Amino acid sequence: MTGAPWNLSGRGVVAVYGGREAGALMLVRYAQSGVGPYDELLWVSLSGAPQVTRIVVSTQASVVWGRRNWAIPKSRADFAWEGGPGREQVRVTQDGRLLAHLSVQAWGPSLPVTTAVVPAAWRTLVQPPLPEAGDRAALLTTVSASGRVRPARLSVIGGDVHPALLERRPLLTVAVPDFRMVFPVPRVRPA
Repeated sequence: MTGAPWNLSGRGVVAVYGGREAGALMLVRYAQSGVGPYDELLWVSLSGAPQVTRIVVSTQASVVWGRRNWAIPKSRADFAWEGGPGREQVRVTQDGRLLAHLSVQAWGPSLPVTTAVVPAAWRTLVQPPLPEAGDRAALLTTVSASGRVRPARLSVIGGDVHPALLERRPLLTVAVPDFRMVFPVPRVRPA
């Protein structure tokens, strides 16, 4: 299966940053998706409508279908993991350049969460058309998810995935040891 919708499951970490360039850094290991397992590192801008502005994934199939289905500007990178859930590090490189060296520590009990209580506008990605899409309008994708979260610490050791991350600390970081998520067929925003 490659077209939308995708039913995904896996684990990850989410770090939310405030300030002028508010956003969320997400590191995800998908065990299941529309194109099989893959890893992902992304920055979601939260200044205005949520928009994925930087994203790398570990498989070319995820690049192709993420761009085609939802206009998400994915590119491919290599992910090297050390450790395991609860205490791990990952180095993300692209064409030999270090994008991110991250350390994640999680602790404590996990609590159930769901996006069902979050207003749809807060979880709707607004992705402008990609250059290869011609004159297609922006795509609106309202994501839904459920799973468990627990406290975590994300340390950015190096890399340039987002320049401000080396100088800033997240307002909130949670590990997501188990989640299920649906990326539906997007809606087209009229021009």
